[in-house]
Amino acid sequence: MNDEAIKAFFDRLDGLSTGDRAALRREAGTMLKDAGGQAIRAFYQCLPYAVPQWQEEYFFAAACLRCLWDANELGQADLVQVLYQLGRDEETSTSTGHRLESLLDTKWDADGYMLTKLTRLIKLIKSKGYSVDCAELLKDLAYWNADSQWVQRRWARGMYVRQEEAKAAEEGE
Repeated sequence: MNDEAIKAFFDRLDGLSTGDRAALRREAGTMLKDAGGQAIRAFYQCLPYAVPQWQEEYFFAAACLRCLWDANELGQADLVQVLYQLGRDEETSTSTGHRLESLLDTKWDADGYMLTKLTRLIKLIKSKGYSVDCAELLKDLAYWNADSQWVQRRWARGMYVRQEEAKAAEEGE
């Protein structure tokens, strides 16, 4: 995925009218094929032309989830960092762990089941005052069904291993 195209997509998305962002927000957890007309129009208004059709579902999911937050809201963090924070919170660690476990066992399919589970997790994250970097989330969604399950392993590791420890392990220190 082209980082410039992704950045341009989210910049256009953040520049949408309040009504268009609300239409996308209402579709969070819904597959593109099942979305309403206003959300579809707003989505394609932002989508870069170079995005292959097979990736549109991922872009749509990330767009709808991004619209859960205000366009000018700061403090976006990689989902892995947020999972680590929630894993340390005694109040949410058990429920977050169960939600993550259930999500890790699910493939991205056209039925939208995995997206529904992901949306519930993202809404929990939002309710705890965190905002997620949906550009990173988009990249993860595109590789969710990889045979190596590297995205799922990264998310699970992120919940239980401090980022500093993970980076040191990757660098071989």
